[in-house]
Amino acid sequence: MSIRSGKLMSSLEKISSLPILEGEGMDMAMEILALAGRAISADCLYIYRIGNIERGHKNGFPVVKWASPSLSEIYSGLGKTCESMEEDSTILSGLEKGEIVFSQSGSRVSIPVMKDRFRGAICCEDYSENRIWSDDEIAFLRIVGHSIASLFIVHSLIKRNEPLEEDIEKPKQVLSAKGSENSQALKKMEYQLIVRDSVMAMINEISMLSLKAKTLEEAAGIIITEVSEKPGVYRCRLSISRKRNTDIEVSSGEGFDVPFNEGQIEDRAVELSGPGYLLSRHLKDGAAYRRLCISMELDSDSTGMLEVIFDGSGELDGSVSYLFGVASHFLKLALYRVKYLSEIERTRKVSQSLRRATEIITKSLRMERTIKVIVEELGKVIPFYSASLELLDGDELVIVGGKWPDQLDFTGRHFTIEENSPGYDVLHRSEAILSKQAQKDYPQFNIPDFHFIKSWMGVPLIIKEKPIGIIAVDSDRENAFDGLHLEALRAFANIASIGINNSRLHEEVEQQAIRDYLTGIYNRRGLFELGEGELKKAKRYHTDTGLIMFDIDNFKKLNDRHGHLAGDFVLKVATKICGAELRSADIFARYGGDEFVVILPMTDLAKTREAAKRLCNALCSSAVEYNETRFNIRASFGVTSYRYDDTLEGMIKRADRSLYISKNAGGNRVSGGEIND
Repeated sequence: MSIRSGKLMSSLEKISSLPILEGEGMDMAMEILALAGRAISADCLYIYRIGNIERGHKNGFPVVKWASPSLSEIYSGLGKTCESMEEDSTILSGLEKGEIVFSQSGSRVSIPVMKDRFRGAICCEDYSENRIWSDDEIAFLRIVGHSIASLFIVHSLIKRNEPLEEDIEKPKQVLSAKGSENSQALKKMEYQLIVRDSVMAMINEISMLSLKAKTLEEAAGIIITEVSEKPGVYRCRLSISRKRNTDIEVSSGEGFDVPFNEGQIEDRAVELSGPGYLLSRHLKDGAAYRRLCISMELDSDSTGMLEVIFDGSGELDGSVSYLFGVASHFLKLALYRVKYLSEIERTRKVSQSLRRATEIITKSLRMERTIKVIVEELGKVIPFYSASLELLDGDELVIVGGKWPDQLDFTGRHFTIEENSPGYDVLHRSEAILSKQAQKDYPQFNIPDFHFIKSWMGVPLIIKEKPIGIIAVDSDRENAFDGLHLEALRAFANIASIGINNSRLHEEVEQQAIRDYLTGIYNRRGLFELGEGELKKAKRYHTDTGLIMFDIDNFKKLNDRHGHLAGDFVLKVATKICGAELRSADIFARYGGDEFVVILPMTDLAKTREAAKRLCNALCSSAVEYNETRFNIRASFGVTSYRYDDTLEGMIKRADRSLYISKNAGGNRVSGGEIND
């Protein structure tokens, strides 16, 4: 986390811990702005209303202003700044559409705060030149603005339900005047007062506890746990519906239905300009139950519903249930903060993982290392069961790396790209796929090898606008991934594509450095790099390694008679003929000029001689035609084998001596392999 992001998070924690039900709303708003302004290093920070209509009357919430102490003179003109902004139709139009508005110089950012009864904006100014406002700073200011808006709304609602002492005295006067016939009224009023006190205590308690949560799911669990323990609560449930992510539902008890069979006897709905609530009363076997439903719109992406069932004999009138509207504001504020803080935290973790992966990938250009780093960092931000990187190989996908449970390894496994398969959809649509119920969406996941895949995500790896493969993750749980996980996978796919492409280019350059430009086989450098590795294995594991050296007979005469192009042609043909006789594990190299060396791992001297004879026979039995001239290629061979503590250079010298024995004997033969070769 950067120093600036750390300050913002610390400031939000301090703001969340403020006792916002105590003291005056304006004083608390000033304290919030002061904390926020210092954290974001602003010169001025203020919140103002755009204007809103409630029950036919225009309300004017006061402007709350804060300025850095060092800018007191500049701050004196802040009122004019607010007035000029209200007169600026372009800015107002953007804010009313929910847009973030930047000044032309970039020194001021205005963020809309449209929350229930409050319609306004929070503005932050920095008089330094061309300040760039980060996404974290914008999210921070948005939370601060909603916090202050909620503060104003809640304080205005609380004022409507004062004073409670007067409510207490009223039933006492009625009781003394009319006697015992009003005892029921007293019980009713006392019950309502108990509920009021409980609600007000619940507001502070739940808000503070839920703000300690790191995720929206955790916050919902805390809220339900606390509500369910309140006196008179029979059942409660909190449901949150999200457009991009998985829905959340947390409830107390095994069931939530109202325990009645005789039907509903009272149903009353009250519409508020902010939260709406439905209060209904039910009877069963003489027992009364009340069901309170409060709707909460967290933002354009998420809506919530808090449902509480009470038992007891007292009635809940409009004033008491109205307090639940106040409680809903606090719950909305708490959930809103948790939602954005958790998203900021997830974004921070993704950014950190991407940065670490990018740093390592740029330092190491090896394909295996690139894939390992991507999978490791991906696992820190996406809770996958297994992950894989798959590259196109003709009409198939081949797994080149990944991570699987129980030490399984599917590297090297090929898949045909069948129509309606997940790989087909990702590659042919060139878009990310999120399957929350993978086995229903793709029958391929029902086979035994992949029965554990219940959720699946895949994103194409694209280079120069062409797909080269996919990166995929899965889970053994349905609905395990959400939209933010998919965005993170997209980001990793981008750096994976770049890393894999760089690794490929690096490998191509490395291959060019160890390959002979004419024949395509290894050159002298490649021979020594790979050959010395084979000798180390032979020494460690006490295995045999053979070596063949040969050159073309009469090659100089061929060049002199037919030209160097003819000589090049013969070298390429000889390479092709010999390559067809050798194993894939053999190291075949052009040592220089018309000299070639072959290293044969896990091969003793006798089999090395046999291999050399096969090469000699294959060359001389092949008729070659160049410019209408036909001739046979003949070569002289020398062989040797590895001796303990041998060097590659020493083996080549022995094979070279044997080669000249063949050459002096007339060529087209194999020599060497004797004890004193």
